[in-house]
Amino acid sequence: MGLVNPNDPRAKRTRKYIQKAFTDLLVEMDFENLSIQDIMDRAELNRATFYNHYQDKYELLELTMTSAFTEILSTQIPPGTQMQGTELLRNLMLAVCEWQIETTKLLNARRTLSRAMEDNAKQQLYNVIISCMAHVKDLPAEEQRRMEWVATMISWSIYGVVVKWSQRQEEPAEQFIEHVLPFLMSNLRTLNLQGSQEESG
Repeated sequence: MGLVNPNDPRAKRTRKYIQKAFTDLLVEMDFENLSIQDIMDRAELNRATFYNHYQDKYELLELTMTSAFTEILSTQIPPGTQMQGTELLRNLMLAVCEWQIETTKLLNARRTLSRAMEDNAKQQLYNVIISCMAHVKDLPAEEQRRMEWVATMISWSIYGVVVKWSQRQEEPAEQFIEHVLPFLMSNLRTLNLQGSQEESG
């Protein structure tokens, strides 16, 4: 990360300009051929300003892509929302599908996401699942650990199966999700996250 305070409103605006210029240019040219000068010329900012916020274009790529996933995830599952069961899994998968489609388009399928970006996405999925498990904090420590393990399995499963789908996209995201949901739901029941209607059905 650069030298400025990331919470400063002016710094946030500057990063927004830089990231917008960056994503616009990714549509027009390959990441490998993109220079810092190209980005800052498009953003109409001084080249030196870039290094106040990012170490290099690779850090810019990582932060831009992870920020995009955070926004998509927040749209599908607004903070504070208590989704359960099928609705929770469907929205998580829709978020990852949308993010994979967007990143593939921006990177022209010529560059894969870094391990750091993938780990960040999995962690965000895990955090959402845990946040929907309000009962976990009241469980004994050993039971909490078990729930955390299963939440990890589900978050990694969602990410992995969507990445596999995105490589070919042989069917629409919604159709793909409906095919996969029954298998994920079998794991979700272990977490006791189903709504009361699903449990009684």
